[in-house]
Amino acid sequence: MKLSLNKTNKLIKLALFFGIAVVALSWTLYSWYYQSLPQAAIYVLNEMPALSAGERILIFSPHPDDETVAAGGFIAASVKDGAQVWVVLVTNGNKHGLEYSRYDEFIKATGALGVPESNLFFLGYPDGGLSRVNPASLRMNLENIIDQINPTIILAPIPADYNLDHRTLGQAVEQITSGSQEKVYYYLVHYPHFPMPQSYAPNTYLLPPLRLLNSGETWRKFVLSSTTEGMKRNAVLEYKSQLANPFLQSLLLGMIRKNELFVTIDHVR
Repeated sequence: MKLSLNKTNKLIKLALFFGIAVVALSWTLYSWYYQSLPQAAIYVLNEMPALSAGERILIFSPHPDDETVAAGGFIAASVKDGAQVWVVLVTNGNKHGLEYSRYDEFIKATGALGVPESNLFFLGYPDGGLSRVNPASLRMNLENIIDQINPTIILAPIPADYNLDHRTLGQAVEQITSGSQEKVYYYLVHYPHFPMPQSYAPNTYLLPPLRLLNSGETWRKFVLSSTTEGMKRNAVLEYKSQLANPFLQSLLLGMIRKNELFVTIDHVR
């Protein structure tokens, strides 16, 4: 009986060892598969084109906070350089019953970046349900705003983003702007192991994931001054409802870096 018990214990330990080894190997392979470029790669990324006082910039934000975490520095610098900026909030941010508080945070955050409330659009689509909206209706509403503003620069989520609302919006914007005269830049928020590290690391650079380095696409860096970075940090801190969630907190604070990332794309994936 004692011999049988010892044998059972050995088998359990062996199974635990192999289980831990499999998990460790799987995590290593997963991390390698979704790794980002090393920090030194920041010096080979293209710069965003210089801004001018006459720019008319239109930013499509899927949820309250995306405009700030992805492009807060760009927004603040654009306003400072004399450009006009409009932000379109596409969903109501009400996935957890926080619509009104998130709207208030959105107004305060964009205001901290220099965007007046009169330059904000609220489309009110369901948070988490953008993919179920009639695609033609969504595109028509987005196109009407583009026609109204007549922007020279458009920012939108990259269609490769892992969040379905982001992907849906990015695909709609690309379909609308295909062959148009506007300069269209896409930003990334949700992707495995992005940003790296996913924690507050303001003295590091934001680099794109290796898996998103595709032909026909050009990643660009927008380097933030200390003043602009401070404005972005203050704007991010307005999103108190999101920062209360430790998982979202690491993402929001992790996007406060020495630069922001944008990409031009030539096709829909």
